[in-house]
Amino acid sequence: MSHRNDIGFQLHNLSNMLKRHMEQYGTPSHMEDIVSQNNGWILGYLADHPNQDVFQKDLENAFCVRRSTVSKVIRLMEEKGFIQRQDVPYDARLKKIVLTDEGRALHEIKKQERLETEQLLRQGVTEEELKTFFRVMEKFKKNIE
Repeated sequence: MSHRNDIGFQLHNLSNMLKRHMEQYGTPSHMEDIVSQNNGWILGYLADHPNQDVFQKDLENAFCVRRSTVSKVIRLMEEKGFIQRQDVPYDARLKKIVLTDEGRALHEIKKQERLETEQLLRQGVTEEELKTFFRVMEKFKKNIE
């Protein structure tokens, strides 16, 4: 099978291209070098669930990543002041993850970047092609589970 027809190769290349494209955005200078794309996705997830207690396990499931990876990311995001871990009254073992004001501000910046990138990706792609793409991606994920 040639690289041209290798699904994994094509997905890897597209992922690299997306990362490079997102790195081109100018992040405010005080936030430079501290914001990864993963941080942006997590900030978005927290912002999208404002009335729900979000825990580390929720992030692991939402992003299909290991516990150790999420632990490191959360710790770093907390050190950078984007999130806080807070006790919940119903279980002393659990700590919910919440956005700080700085995390909310950064989320708004990253959200705009993602919207612009999404518009770029969708150029010249029909609704039917998008539906097919998302159906196929779901099949890929189910196959790999």
